[in-house]
Amino acid sequence: MGIFYHMVHFSAINQAAMVFGALFILEGLVLILAGSYASKLRFRFTAKAVPLVGAAFMLYAMILYPLIGRLAGHAYPRCPMFGVAPCPATIFTFGILLWASRPVPLYVVAIPFLWSLVGVAAAVNLQVPQDYGLGVAGVLGLVLILVRNRRFKQARGM
Repeated sequence: MGIFYHMVHFSAINQAAMVFGALFILEGLVLILAGSYASKLRFRFTAKAVPLVGAAFMLYAMILYPLIGRLAGHAYPRCPMFGVAPCPATIFTFGILLWASRPVPLYVVAIPFLWSLVGVAAAVNLQVPQDYGLGVAGVLGLVLILVRNRRFKQARGM
């Protein structure tokens, strides 16, 4: 997404796309490092409230997002979709982070949260209703991660 969507595609219409591209590349590296060295993030679904919200975010990103786009008149192949566009990928990222079985470091959440704010502002201006879910995923996802991180730390007596 950082290279092909932002730097190659989106940079033709928005000069800030190069910065966004660099941030998306950085986030990819952060996720790799967080999963392997720093916090050893692991993801697992359990039938509890927070992981269920995460599953809802993922289903929204993969299924509802393109359907809402189609209903809004965004026809294939010009419609943003999961796996190609940054907004549904960010919604999915929040979903998977809500499946974490350990505290999620805030540096892992920073770039997706920033993009959720940028993306929802663009959604309003560009009339992309499926991206309104990006604001919900960003704010609700961050709040749930913060609350769950606190509970993990309390459970470990920190």
